[in-house]
Amino acid sequence: MLRHLPLTLLLGLLPQMLPAQVQEGRELVMLDPKKLVNEIAINSTVATTITFPAKITLLTGFGMVTDPSAARHMELSKVALVHYDNVLDDTLVVRLVKQGEPCHVTVRTDKHIHLLRFVPSELANLAVIVPPPVERDAAVPVSSESIVKNRIDYNTEELVGVLSKAKNRKALQPLNPGLYSGWLERNGLDMTVTDDALTTTIYEIQRQPAKDATVFRCWITNTGTESYEFEPNGVKVRVGERSYNAQLVDCSGLVQPGQRVPMEVVLQGGPGGGREGLSIQQDFRIELPEPGRTQASAALFGDANAMMLDDGSK
Repeated sequence: MLRHLPLTLLLGLLPQMLPAQVQEGRELVMLDPKKLVNEIAINSTVATTITFPAKITLLTGFGMVTDPSAARHMELSKVALVHYDNVLDDTLVVRLVKQGEPCHVTVRTDKHIHLLRFVPSELANLAVIVPPPVERDAAVPVSSESIVKNRIDYNTEELVGVLSKAKNRKALQPLNPGLYSGWLERNGLDMTVTDDALTTTIYEIQRQPAKDATVFRCWITNTGTESYEFEPNGVKVRVGERSYNAQLVDCSGLVQPGQRVPMEVVLQGGPGGGREGLSIQQDFRIELPEPGRTQASAALFGDANAMMLDDGSK
């Protein structure tokens, strides 16, 4: 046994024993503060000491155990098991107790979060110093070219094109499926709101995510005794606590008593001019404007799209 060997012989053997357990030249290492995840080599014959820049407040990681006997209960685990001891407020001592895949660990101190990767190795790091991580700038540089590329192209022709595709989808999609690549659709809806004698119902929603455009296909029903004239561009779509101004409304702007008229509403983008990314799975409602419109609007829209309720058509 080693205890019976002369001290001079033990000292002579020590330099030959250490390289078999510890990485020569890297017995004491300081981790790279610029790396998000740092690796530490560990094995079952060396107790590796890890010193942090502040008090440890949290340590978590699958494979980390405080009781070495826990390895018996995790024999099927593919991850290496590491025994650790929080010997001081800012210091951990770790040792490998079962071989396996690298063990990933998150350590939180008073001010920082450190991500470590314990890698089983024949040659371990004996002592490790963890410096404060480099503060990362959360801002992502954006070029003017990418801004232009991602900007929504607001123009009437595009809106009319989206609306036309939505209205003719059932006829065109079987003939040209690629025309509707990425489109989303909800059918058979009954999202209804009634205000006095006016009832507005959304029965279909279509969305083209690439254009950030959403089309609402609706009916406006007038069960009252007076006609309802309105500015189509005053229509809004409500979802939750927010109302969105429509970019395009296809409607006559006139609903006579006992009539039902179709209306299509197109939303594109958000109030600030960027992409809104609305989900069609939400509960939408149409908000109609107060009665009244300009003479130019009445001359433009007329009442050609109005239909009687008793004609059985849609």
